[in-house]
This record gives sequence, structure tokens and C-alpha cells, in this order.
Amino acid sequence: MKLYVLDCGYQTTDMNSLVGNTTFPTLDNLNPGYIWKKIPINCFLIDHPDVGYILFDTACDPLWKEHWNSAMQVISPYTATEDQFLLSRLDQLNVSPDDVKIVIMSHLHVDHAGNLKHFKNAKIFVDNNEITNVVRQFFLREKTFAHMRSDIQQALEAELTWRPVMEDENILEVAKGVKIVRAGSGHSFGMLAMHVSLDSGKQFLMVADAIYMPENIYPELKVPGNVYDTVGYRRAAVYLKKYAEENGAEILYGHCMDQFETLTHSTEGYYE
Repeated sequence: MKLYVLDCGYQTTDMNSLVGNTTFPTLDNLNPGYIWKKIPINCFLIDHPDVGYILFDTACDPLWKEHWNSAMQVISPYTATEDQFLLSRLDQLNVSPDDVKIVIMSHLHVDHAGNLKHFKNAKIFVDNNEITNVVRQFFLREKTFAHMRSDIQQALEAELTWRPVMEDENILEVAKGVKIVRAGSGHSFGMLAMHVSLDSGKQFLMVADAIYMPENIYPELKVPGNVYDTVGYRRAAVYLKKYAEENGAEILYGHCMDQFETLTHSTEGYYE
């Protein structure tokens, strides 16, 4: 089994969205300024000997300037070269979207669901509460921020094969050495993580936005500014941290550039 780390560009956003109260005003400093932070957009591809290719998340829509709402475009703009677009990254590995058999969606926010429409031959795993609430929002035309209407519409029109992960499926093995870890609500309506056990004995836990970066859990838990369910976020972060410790897994954070730059990217090699 091989694990590829796909570098799909980056977004830029205020650090307070990632770790709450990173900067805040005080009586003697009413305008402390902001930290404008680059955050990686990453996906993970597994070449599995039994089931074929498994993909975790699908990055941003390359046509984001045409499809994203105006708020998202200025609050967290996307930057990527053509070589960094997800389909380009797959093509560099001689993998087409039709070759992918399983897609695990951590959640359906704009930086994770932007290319879902391409994976028509895959079974799409997504948290049941996530897909239920997002589809409800879509059809009721409720105002959303990070769930982009264009992503959802294109995914629905593609007639994908969905596999909701239900509330009682806390740990779901989708292939030998690959498990979905259901984290529940928090950052979004329903979050999924992926636990990968490689033949070398190396263990990874991809947590996506359930934990943006180490500062969210060390030395103490700090909730991001961008979160749907604060109580759920705390519960999910504590659970995933404990799960990683108990399984000897390295947490791969959702948007930590410092960590991401230390990883072996798909253009350099893979983990096995």
C-alpha cells in the first residue's frame, strides 16, 4: 500500500479563523492587527492492493473565481498553479478520476469538495449529518458561507454514488489498513477522519479541519473562530487526539503549513 500526499496549493486567511483569540484588542492596544496566514490545501491518495485508489478529500474548485461567493473570495482566496490542481496531481501519477474507487470526504466545505463531480466511478463516503444538512441548505436556498452552492450542485448533477456514514459507525474499515473515524459535529455538521496503517508500521490520522493545527490542541485546547458547533468541536478534538495517542498514529493536521512542508509530497515520493 502506498500513500501519496497531494499538494493542491494554498488559501490565505486570518489566523483568528484557525485559532481563536490569536490576536485581540486590549485597552492599551485597540488595533492589534491581524496575522494573514497561508494554509495548505491537501489531499491524500492511497494506492491499495485490494481495492485500488482511495482518495481523501478533493481540494478546491480550479474555477473558484467564477463559482465562489464574494465573501469567500476575499476572506480566504485560493492560490494554485495548474500543476497543483487536483486532477493535475492525479495525472502526474498516471491516475484518472475514473480509477478512484473510494472517496472519503472529511466534510463538504469549499476547500474539500471542489472536485467531487469528477469521481463518478467511486463510492463517496460522507458523514450522514453533513450530507443531510448540506443538501437541505441547498434545496431550501439557505445562505451559506463555506458550503459552496456550485460544489454541491455539480456533485448532485454528476449523480455520484453516496455512502453516508451513520451515527453508530464510529470506526468503519473501508479496506485493510484504512479506517474512517467518525468525529461528529464540530467544524461542520459532521466530520470524518481517516486512519491509515502502512505496511512499514507507520500510522497516520488525517483529521482535516477537525483540528486545523497543533495550536488547536497544544498546550491546551483552543477553538477556531470558524466553527459550526463549539461544544462538538471540543469533543471531536479531544477524541481524535486520544485516538491518535492510543493507536500510535501521527496526526496530519488540516491546515498546518509548517507540518505540511515537512511531508514527502507526491512529486517527491510516497509513504509505504
